Amino acid sequence: MKKEELFIEQKRTNVAMSVYYDLYTSGNPQKHDEQQPLYARVIPSGTIDAKKFVEMVSKANGFSEATIEGCLQAVTNELQHWLSQGWTVEVGELGHFSLSLKCERPVMEKKEIRSPSIHLNKVNLRINKKFRESLEPLQLERMESPYRSNNNLTENECRTRLIQHINEQGCITRSDFMRLTGISRNKAIELLKEYQEEGIIRKYGGGKTVVYLKIQ
Repeated sequence: MKKEELFIEQKRTNVAMSVYYDLYTSGNPQKHDEQQPLYARVIPSGTIDAKKFVEMVSKANGFSEATIEGCLQAVTNELQHWLSQGWTVEVGELGHFSLSLKCERPVMEKKEIRSPSIHLNKVNLRINKKFRESLEPLQLERMESPYRSNNNLTENECRTRLIQHINEQGCITRSDFMRLTGISRNKAIELLKEYQEEGIIRKYGGGKTVVYLKIQ
């Protein structure tokens, strides 16, 4: 049984699943001679892509996949409309969406910059208290992260880990790839672009929802 299928089965039977975590230092290079505090970080179980998520919602609630996809698209379209007009939008029990902006360059005086030099930075999501509380208490279990790396992997080893992950999980995100290999963000971007050009993977989605799929 695949991991996603096992997840669905456990959800149906209310079997509790642990959230695995590991402890890391902040890795501040300016304090490499000092003992640094440890921080807990979730070890990802994998990535559930949009198609799989719709399928799981359909099986759990009885709505057709087409109905769920239509509702999600309608919510997305309406959210985009009101955010683009400067509104903060509350979406169900999930939370409040809003925009943040950035200037092209640092400025000290208001007259030094005009509207064309100000751009969208990101879309913020402030999770509602009720949604956050519904996640707790988490069933946590510490384990040694399989994503730890000595950063000495060759590019072929990075490629092998990427393909193995996609074969097991169906897709991979850039963050997943970085954790699997221990490489930097810039290196991950470089390799993922290279793998696309080689015809190994293809990019699906946009923005923060981008995943990479294996080309059959």
